[in-house]
Amino acid sequence: MAMADEEDVTLTDKDLETEESMWSLYERWRAVYAPSRDLSDMESRFEVFKANARYIHEFNQKSKGMSYVLGLNKFSDLTYEEFAAKYTGVKVDASAFATATTSSPDEELPVGVPPATWDWRLNGAVTDVKDQGQCGSCWVFSAVGAVEGINAIMTGNLLTLSEQQVLDCSNTGDCLKGGDPRAALQYIVKNGVTLDQCGKLPYYPGYEAKKLACRTVAGKPPIVKVDAVKPVANTEAALLLKVFQQPISVGIDASADLQHYKKGVFTGRCKTAPLNHGVVVVGYGVNTTPDKTKYWIVKNSWGKGWGEGGYIRMKRDVGTPGGLCGITTPYGVYNGPCGTSVNHAVTTVGYGVTQDNINYWIARNSWGPRWGESGYIRMKRDIAAKEGLCGISMYGVYPIKRTAAISSVVDVVTSY
Repeated sequence: MAMADEEDVTLTDKDLETEESMWSLYERWRAVYAPSRDLSDMESRFEVFKANARYIHEFNQKSKGMSYVLGLNKFSDLTYEEFAAKYTGVKVDASAFATATTSSPDEELPVGVPPATWDWRLNGAVTDVKDQGQCGSCWVFSAVGAVEGINAIMTGNLLTLSEQQVLDCSNTGDCLKGGDPRAALQYIVKNGVTLDQCGKLPYYPGYEAKKLACRTVAGKPPIVKVDAVKPVANTEAALLLKVFQQPISVGIDASADLQHYKKGVFTGRCKTAPLNHGVVVVGYGVNTTPDKTKYWIVKNSWGKGWGEGGYIRMKRDVGTPGGLCGITTPYGVYNGPCGTSVNHAVTTVGYGVTQDNINYWIARNSWGPRWGESGYIRMKRDIAAKEGLCGISMYGVYPIKRTAAISSVVDVVTSY
């Protein structure tokens, strides 16, 4: 049976003409992408497949001349909600960098003027495309992919490292709730990571798309450790400089169009917040078309049958904060999880609305400019709970000064 990596199921006008032709298309699709799938819900899956097929066809017809194309793939019988629940998984953890081991400026790798294009796949720092399966573990693949890259650059030895170890042992996330790539990287800083089962001994058991008990062996040293983790400034110019140095773990919004992406330079449609999917930026380039569209080269973890052999090219230098799909937004608008047992003080300095109509507070923290968005965090506001997200509305205080004269007395009015 031909596998999805080897065969393309095309979609034509005739396929959509009748129920019978659509069913024939569905059977061709199943033969490639779902030969062993349970037949009990075939009818309901067919309804979803039809809706997706029509959406893909209509988009490609209306968007002729666009820089990207949608197509049928292994996700074509899933609603977007089902797809996002099973195949994304980034959950922003506001504390991930609170105690992060960060590098100082004098530890930066030297960088000259970056070339117009760069691809770490051609420079020995990117392993084969992997498949996270039906597990929200993209955050692990994003983190491990970045570690594989910097290790290869520094040692000259490209190793395939174990996502399963980080999933099992880091205690920072799972398949259902997802996790934060930064927390996974912090685990690797402290504990290291060994080879995937495909490597030579010592290795960790192979990836199984589910979290299991940690199976590291006491006293057996890890194969790879990294010294520190550092966030990238949230601009596309800063990201380009860092990608020229090494592959970078980033978060994006995996929208419905990404679900069906087939080829080309992706230009939308997606949001900049909240982020829900972890990937690795492994290079950048410029399209050969007359418009010379600039793009990022992004390695995904949905297998080689998705996109361009498991990769997507995403438009860069879009001129908006956060970049396309939030690719330069390190955290986005934080929306939990957190409780209301308040244990930390910040200063709320403003509020705003994202282009996707998410209301947020702008909070200034005291953990230095390398934490969050240059020392700030955007927190979702106008939520149902009267305490606000993380209890932000429970203990607000502000000083009052009624004259311009210097005074030794400050009248403090509290909200409790």
